[in-house]
Amino acid sequence: MRPVVRLGSYRIFDGSGAEPFGGHLSVSRGRISDVRSAAVGAGAASSGGISLEGFAILPGLIDAHSHLGSVVQPHGSAVPLAVVAAQIFENARIALDEGFTTVRDVAGLDGGLVAAIRRELVGGPRILPSGPMLSQHGGHADWRPVFDHGPLRESLPGLVQPSVLVAGASQMRVAARTALRDGATQLKVAISGGFSSDGEAPDDVQFGLEELRAAVEVAHSRHTYVTAHAHYSESIRLGLLAGIECFEHATFVDADTVDELRRHQAAVVATLSVVERYQDPAIRERLRAEVAEQAEEAFPAMCRMVKMAIASGVTVGSGSDQVGPEQRGRARELAVRARVTSPLEAITAATGKNAGILRLRGVVGQLADGWVADLIAVEGDPVSEPELLADPSRVRLVVRAGTIWRNTLPEPLATEVAAAFSAEGSSTGELSTQGGSEESASAAWSCVEEDRASSSPP
Repeated sequence: MRPVVRLGSYRIFDGSGAEPFGGHLSVSRGRISDVRSAAVGAGAASSGGISLEGFAILPGLIDAHSHLGSVVQPHGSAVPLAVVAAQIFENARIALDEGFTTVRDVAGLDGGLVAAIRRELVGGPRILPSGPMLSQHGGHADWRPVFDHGPLRESLPGLVQPSVLVAGASQMRVAARTALRDGATQLKVAISGGFSSDGEAPDDVQFGLEELRAAVEVAHSRHTYVTAHAHYSESIRLGLLAGIECFEHATFVDADTVDELRRHQAAVVATLSVVERYQDPAIRERLRAEVAEQAEEAFPAMCRMVKMAIASGVTVGSGSDQVGPEQRGRARELAVRARVTSPLEAITAATGKNAGILRLRGVVGQLADGWVADLIAVEGDPVSEPELLADPSRVRLVVRAGTIWRNTLPEPLATEVAAAFSAEGSSTGELSTQGGSEESASAAWSCVEEDRASSSPP
């Protein structure tokens, strides 16, 4: 019989939204089991477990709005392909190092990086790629230089394709089917303008109803869904009419639209830490004058949206929306969210709520019996000190699917934890240096994929 790893903590956040508790949990064969309240010292010791005194245990974090592959800024810059690949791999490694065991990439990555991580050729989180953002010509993801009427030239099949331009329902179906063929697990469309793209504004409505319905039709035929970049109510209402089930940002949303989101059981992914930057006048000065005023109001508007939507019963997830190389401090989104709602709600958004949005409920995002053993240990109490979540150095233990990725716990605790996981049969240490077998990695991924197939939407 294989040994079981049992960890005790004075603070366990199970990802369900329940209050944290002192107790212990067990890990066996890549799964969580026996999560219960107990006196930490006695509970862990009496069962042969390890007490992580002074460390809180959380589910592995989930970023529902990532751009790991968006390393070339501005778009169109000449960068060697080897550098692009290396920067993408580094972003994936950093994300896992900071405790994000699952990310949804919402414009760019296809199935290539997923395969590389699954085979442990590079280190990184579990990735759910959306493929290229589907954009209209002159839309949010039309990153061609102004007056350039040629095709987009940023396609690197098997690695990253930031966007694809489509016109009409027929082209939308082709683009959507191609994205799914290349490994997308859901689709992303741009249905409003943005703050930093040329020739448009955040309140522009993009695509027509027939085009959007075509994307939804293709997604549903493959048992998945469409998420949409959208800042204003008019775009979101159009998306709801088309059957879109998730909306990114939703910055300027009125109460009636929140009611429609709830009625359609659609979800929203807030990106507070990105729009908070627009409070800085120096950053707003880089924007076009006609959108700078909207940018200044973006953060307070999104704060209001998050509170209003949560109060209405809409599921509001959490996303970092980072771009560029060296994407560090991804969990700053949690620290900002904690100021807007509460530390517990911010943690729940980046764990259980995000799992539901990604159709991974029952698989990851919570510490519960039978769920995949994605967990982290952070130094301190994130309720009394929510800013610690924004400090990657406070993430001292990262376990993905029962395998240790990061272990910077103090000695002798670090050695004790490593030995326990090693005895249980899981590999320890960074995959790029010590690593486990490809067979064990594939098994961990397969259990998630099988469980996700049977999971229901939020």
